[in-house]
Amino acid sequence: MRLDGRVAVITGGGSGIGAATARAFTREGARVVIADIDADAGTAVADELRAGGATIDFVHADAAEPAALERLVAFAVDTHSTLDVLHNNHVAFESGRVGDLTLDGFRRSLDVGLTSYWYATKLALVPMLAQGRGSIVNTASVSGLAGDFGLGAYNVLKAGVVNLSRVTGIEYARKGVRCNAVCPGPIGTPPIDRLHEAAPQIWSDIRDAIPMGRYGRAEEIANVVLFLASDESAFVTGTHVVADGGLWAHSGMPPIGGLGPDF
Repeated sequence: MRLDGRVAVITGGGSGIGAATARAFTREGARVVIADIDADAGTAVADELRAGGATIDFVHADAAEPAALERLVAFAVDTHSTLDVLHNNHVAFESGRVGDLTLDGFRRSLDVGLTSYWYATKLALVPMLAQGRGSIVNTASVSGLAGDFGLGAYNVLKAGVVNLSRVTGIEYARKGVRCNAVCPGPIGTPPIDRLHEAAPQIWSDIRDAIPMGRYGRAEEIANVVLFLASDESAFVTGTHVVADGGLWAHSGMPPIGGLGPDF
């Protein structure tokens, strides 16, 4: 098993990519601690996996609170005597045009989606450097590589996550600690499900913009995170892996001469 005996912390583990990653990690032998601000969702994921024989705990935490991250990392290390993998995966942000964002909303977007990634990384580096081994995987986004209308705060924080991953990767490359980012495209997680219900035309437009013609699945991103967390990616650090069905590869130009993705 690819993570046999490893200890992993996953934030935002109560749903979507985080929950899918918890399933992938435990399947591959990891001892996992998931955190989420939604206590019911996090407990449900932990109970589900524990019933299947996994070693998993849930810690209720608001990742925007430094003390909560301190308790989370301390719990993992105190419980399992080490920490091998950190998957920063939580996010919250204010949407709207750049000129319409509130100061408090923009600051909280960065606090939750970027500053907390840095602080969790800072905390995780202590046990990882002590043992000379570790892998940090940050959930970024293709929205951190380009701009989106109405998602300015999200674009900024995810771009920060990409570069945080780069600098962490190069600074600790000779200490045995790797850091990388995964950049998903639109994934069929709860926010996308809510969009389908609230604005089905927008949901369809986003889906149709993806060259593969479908939304990604959380399990598909979890498999990328698993690769980056495991020794299979031992020579991979300071980079980002795009998993978006071809979305970022497209220039955005409409099909010319009818030569679109369907033929």
